[in-house]
Amino acid sequence: MNTMQLECFVEVASCLSFSQAAVNLHVSQPTVSHQIKSLEDELGCALLVRSTRSVSLTDEGFALLGYAHDILELSARAKQRLAGAEVVGAKTLRIGVNDGIEAQALSPVLAELHRRDEDFDPVIRMAPHSVLVEMVEDGRLDVVMEYRDPAGAPAGATVFRRLREAPAVLVCAADDPLATRGGEPVHLDALVEGCRVAVGSPHALPSAISAMQRELLAHVDPKRVMMCPNIEIILALVSAGIARTLLPDVSALRRDGLRFLPVEGADPVVCGVRTRRGRLPRLLSDFIALLG
Repeated sequence: MNTMQLECFVEVASCLSFSQAAVNLHVSQPTVSHQIKSLEDELGCALLVRSTRSVSLTDEGFALLGYAHDILELSARAKQRLAGAEVVGAKTLRIGVNDGIEAQALSPVLAELHRRDEDFDPVIRMAPHSVLVEMVEDGRLDVVMEYRDPAGAPAGATVFRRLREAPAVLVCAADDPLATRGGEPVHLDALVEGCRVAVGSPHALPSAISAMQRELLAHVDPKRVMMCPNIEIILALVSAGIARTLLPDVSALRRDGLRFLPVEGADPVVCGVRTRRGRLPRLLSDFIALLG
C-alpha cells in the first residue's frame, strides 16, 4: 500500500468518477484504474463498484476511506516536519517527560492552560533523560521535567529551574510490616529486611533518582535486587507487596495501596524543569508557574 494508491482511491471516492479523479490528480485515467486495481489486489477485496454509468463504494471501501484520509494526513505532516516546514506557533508548548507517570501528572496543568486558551497546543515527548536534554539544547523541546541533587546545574545552553525539594522516602505496600510504623523515619537497613528491593535502570531514570537508588544498593544483597526498566514497573511490584523501593516524595507517585515513609540520613532531590537560557515565552512561564 502506498500513498499514490490511496490518493487515487480517495479522489475517486470523492467525485465517484475515474475520469474526473484523473483530471484532479493530473494523471491519466488508466493510471488511476491501475493504482486502485493494485490496491484491491493487495487488500484482497473490491473497494469500488464500477458500471458504465456510475461508481460507488463497497462496504470495504467505506471502511478503508477513513483510514486512507488519516494515512495521507500523517504522511503530509511527516514530510513537512522532516523538510523543516513545520512552524511552532506561540500557542505550542513542547514538553519532555521521563515516563508515563510524569505525563499523567501534567494533566491538571495542561487542563488549566487549555481552559485559558482553547488553541493551546501541547506536544509531549517521552524518551531517556539524556535524549530529552539534548532536544532542549538544540531547540526541539521547550521544557523537560527533571530531578537534580541539591548542588545545582552546570553551565551550558540550558538551565535548571528549581521548583521544590523532595525528601527520600521508603515506598512499600499498605500491608507491609513497616507501614505500621506510622510517620516514624526508617533507616535504609530496615528497608531491605525480609523483602526484595526494586530499583530502576540508570539508563531510564533521571540521574538524581538513580544516585538515590545506588545508595540503597550498598545495603542490599545483590540476589534480592529486582532491576526494573521504569518507575511504573517498580510501583507495580511494590503495590503487589513483592518489593520495596526508595524514591523522592513527589505527588505524581502517590496512589492508593502504597505507603511513603521518611528515611533517616538520605539526601533529598530537587524537582524542577530544564529550559534554554534567556527570557522565557509567556506560555512557558505560565506552565512553570502552574507546575510549581
